[in-house]
Amino acid sequence: MIEEAPNVVTEDGLRGLLTEGYLIEVVCKERAEKRHNSWYGSWVIRAVATDGRDDKMLVTSRSVLKLRDFKTIVGLVSFLADMGCTTASIPLEEGGRERHAAPGQGADAPTGAVPVKGS
Repeated sequence: MIEEAPNVVTEDGLRGLLTEGYLIEVVCKERAEKRHNSWYGSWVIRAVATDGRDDKMLVTSRSVLKLRDFKTIVGLVSFLADMGCTTASIPLEEGGRERHAAPGQGADAPTGAVPVKGS
């Protein structure tokens, strides 16, 4: 199945890529808006190599290949925390991107938000 869809990764696969030094990139697909006490929008996750040459989109499963789409900031922050991130920087504007490194994934791996080149 990997040969059919090499640019996607499941949650378990993402954990493995983080141990190889990949970063988590949060991409805002739909401008966020505050409704009462909560923020809603649409965000997807990419696994990005530190050199930016390889990226994989997070999907719900390899058999369905549906992008994992987060609709609330609470759900997104919970996911990042489950991946080992100790901070969360969430883009609120459509097209915004923020990268995160999971701590403990390598001796010299950065933690928290990581600048996106060209932003």
